[in-house]
Amino acid sequence: MNILDRYLIRDAAASWAAVAIVLLAIMLSTRFAFFLALSAKGDLPPGLLFNVVALSSLRYMVLLVPVSLLLGVMLSLGRLYKDNEVAALTGCGIGLQQFYRPYVIFGVALAAFTAALAFQISPWAARQADYLLKDAKRLVQYTPFESGRFKAVSDGRAVFYTSDVSGDGTTLGQVLAFIEERSGTTLVTARRGAQNIDAETGERHIVLYDGQRSQVTAGKLDTELTTFSTFATRITPPDFEFSSGSRAIRSTASLAASADPKDRAELHWRIAAPVSALVLLLLAVPLGYLAPRQGRYSKLVWGILTYLAYSNLLSLGQTWLAKGTVPPIVGLWWVHALFLGLAGFLIWRRDRV
Repeated sequence: MNILDRYLIRDAAASWAAVAIVLLAIMLSTRFAFFLALSAKGDLPPGLLFNVVALSSLRYMVLLVPVSLLLGVMLSLGRLYKDNEVAALTGCGIGLQQFYRPYVIFGVALAAFTAALAFQISPWAARQADYLLKDAKRLVQYTPFESGRFKAVSDGRAVFYTSDVSGDGTTLGQVLAFIEERSGTTLVTARRGAQNIDAETGERHIVLYDGQRSQVTAGKLDTELTTFSTFATRITPPDFEFSSGSRAIRSTASLAASADPKDRAELHWRIAAPVSALVLLLLAVPLGYLAPRQGRYSKLVWGILTYLAYSNLLSLGQTWLAKGTVPPIVGLWWVHALFLGLAGFLIWRRDRV
């Protein structure tokens, strides 16, 4: 690459990075609020909050790279036109082909990155996030103690309460437990307690001190009352078997081997990500052209409308594929061909000018 190529690529990359960071921050803020609400409800441990958000960012990059490439290149061109740098390049004999070359190099690199995201990284991140959320939900269901709150576990067959839980979760205040068993109902009270938690399995070893255990046996009128100084028990969550019917988390190889129209639709959606990045790049250069008295950001509206039309047609095409309305051999290629034809027309018209 010559000096001009490096200059144009560096300028376009800076604009793309700025747009991508802003769009990613906007999308993550909404998801962070959703996960924060789950954490506040007790369905997601606070320690997993940022892990799930980070995995979500990898998934969103598949959607953000094409649109940020379009807007980033248009912003970069807007500055070049506004500062009369394009006029200077044209005066030096730089033609449209030479002008396109650095942007094509940059676009191909981002399309390869998008392909890696769509085919490998995004499904892996989706699987990891889904696994963390479901495993956390399972463990939360068998987390019996929350400070000052009655907590039902094991589908409501047991209810626990403690007045206070220490910061590390090992020391408990006054404890109350109501447990329904096959033989009857048990009520346990204690002045204080302690617990040790196995971080890998979620098993809890609980020790209660200075309390009473009352047991009512089904079919009997009397109540068995036991006073204890130390009472130890274990709470073991069931083994976790991860499963999900979401196609977004399946590997690309399994989608390619499937004949199910919905699987084929998901596969074509993943293929569309890097292809759309290249098509939008070809649209960005003619759309980014500015007349001498036009504002730098005046063409961004057309870029946004073009992307919205492109993405909506891709979504419509995916729906048709999933329903079998469009044959798999056609896939989403008709959408790419439509906008590729539009890019060719705009390039041809710009070349004539």
